[in-house]
Amino acid sequence: MKCSNCGKEIRVGSVYCEYCGKEAMIVSDYNVLEDEVLHSLLEDDDAFAKRQAALKRKQEEMEKQNAINESEENDDVKKTGNAFLDNIWNIKKNRIIFIISCVVLVLFIAAILFFTSFRFKMIQGSSLDSKAKYEEAIEVYKEALDKRKDSVEARVALGKDYIITEQYDKAEEILLEALSLDKESVDVYKALIVLYTASNDTEKLLDLENNAPNSTIKKLFETTVVTAPKASVKGGKYKEDQEVKLICDNDSTIYYSTDGTTPDKVSGKLYTEPIKIESGDTTLKAICYNKDAEKSAVMTEKYQINYEAPDYPTVSPGSGHYDSPTSVRISSDVEGAKIFYTWDGSIPTASSEMYYGPIDIPEGNNVLSVVVVDKHGMTSNVFRANYEYTP
Repeated sequence: MKCSNCGKEIRVGSVYCEYCGKEAMIVSDYNVLEDEVLHSLLEDDDAFAKRQAALKRKQEEMEKQNAINESEENDDVKKTGNAFLDNIWNIKKNRIIFIISCVVLVLFIAAILFFTSFRFKMIQGSSLDSKAKYEEAIEVYKEALDKRKDSVEARVALGKDYIITEQYDKAEEILLEALSLDKESVDVYKALIVLYTASNDTEKLLDLENNAPNSTIKKLFETTVVTAPKASVKGGKYKEDQEVKLICDNDSTIYYSTDGTTPDKVSGKLYTEPIKIESGDTTLKAICYNKDAEKSAVMTEKYQINYEAPDYPTVSPGSGHYDSPTSVRISSDVEGAKIFYTWDGSIPTASSEMYYGPIDIPEGNNVLSVVVVDKHGMTSNVFRANYEYTP
């Protein structure tokens, strides 16, 4: 066996080492080389473990760094991709905005061109005609004519409105211009026929017919022209209300106005009974429509009704002295008039005594005052008579 202290061989069973004097312990054979190798191995294992741990940490750090790098690369790729997509979208968006802007601009320009165009002016004028706004329509048709100076259509429309508003000279001028531009226009001839019929210019109407360029135009003169209505009472000054009857062709319908405006089917009143013209100034206008909705020229009559105060009443007997009961009779030639009187000399009013029949003269000295009030409320001058009755 060996001493555990000095390592020398000692006898088996020795308690103390004979070499070093140390207490001997029973141990297995000890090999220094093996011990060193074992120690070295133990040290190597520890170093190896440390190296392995270091390598593992480094590997983990590398993996972590790689993961970070990969993430950053992915982020860069995503950012690059997103930037690319954003760039494409911005390009598309700009193109869309550009296209929309171009479309809006084109529509805007087209709208401006349309609303200032000849055709729009003609449509606008026709719309005004349908609302009986003829003066406004005339101005619009003039604008249309400025845009297309050789237009027969605009001249005919303008001429018709001149006829309706009784501007016959202007109508003839513009329609003859249209005829010079198109000598075979049916519309121009129709308008001229209406013009010369409305203005009662038979000579020009016959001349127009004689110079008709073809059979189609000549047939226009065979068609019955819608004549303007006639009034049973001519315009003028009158002292009493007037009842006016309007007369037109059998198949025609009459529309009229009493405020000076030009009537039509929309704005006019349908004539069904005589029209009563009362106090003041009244302008009566009327127009006829035949069964084909063709209209005549406008008839115009102006009336001035000025009521006059009624004359004095007739009173019998007259002033005087009476010594027996006497009755006074009062009368007036004014149809529908009322008579009022007083016995005290005051001016009679509508609240005074109304005369119904002979009235007795009161006793004493009396002043009889009498007035006549007609159906329009006009009052005569005061008639006075002095009666003295002494029984």
